[in-house]
Amino acid sequence: MPGTDPRPYLTGAKYPCGRDELLRAAAAAGAGDDVLGPLGTLPARDYADGDGVWEAIRSYNGAPIHDTAKEAP
Repeated sequence: MPGTDPRPYLTGAKYPCGRDELLRAAAAAGAGDDVLGPLGTLPARDYADGDGVWEAIRSYNGAPIHDTAKEAP
């Protein structure tokens, strides 16, 4: 499932938190469907931080997503 890195939209989340809090924080920060869609499909469990959320999105269904944000320019 491709998606945009949600971490910039999750600065208002109070970690650890679950999927509902992640969705609330991202929506309040103005996230679009490219962020909210993948967040909505995450398992309903607590996430320790934004990096954990991004990792969960990237490895959804065991198919890692290429992380261009970590590539050198």
